[in-house]
Amino acid sequence: MFEQFEALAGEWVGMTNEDRQLKVSYKLSVNGTVLVETWELRPGLDALTLYHMDGDDLIATHYCPLGNQPRLRLESSSDGIYYFEFVSATNMASMSEEHNQSFEFQIRGANEFLRSETYVKAGGAELQSGVYPRVS
Repeated sequence: MFEQFEALAGEWVGMTNEDRQLKVSYKLSVNGTVLVETWELRPGLDALTLYHMDGDDLIATHYCPLGNQPRLRLESSSDGIYYFEFVSATNMASMSEEHNQSFEFQIRGANEFLRSETYVKAGGAELQSGVYPRVS
């Protein structure tokens, strides 16, 4: 499954459902065993997610500007759609704290993907999504 994500290596810029422009980059690291995803949320503020295999499981550890680090596991994949679900986190005292609960990739060929994320927030959950075309 990791091989499907290797193809994301490069630079992407997209618009979210909140009309925010975000930049995201992917690069392989650690002898090709880790995919590093870096989000530029605004100047001076970024987020980082590291993807790697753990046995047969594809794991994503999200280093969030909120200060917590949710670990998510690929739970299902079908027709270019990959769904990750929360497993555990560091620096998070309770599940009611704001955190990334799940996310979904829809890889639309070599030059575009759709990303949807669900964040737990006070009083419920918030869905954020965006379409990201490749810029390099």
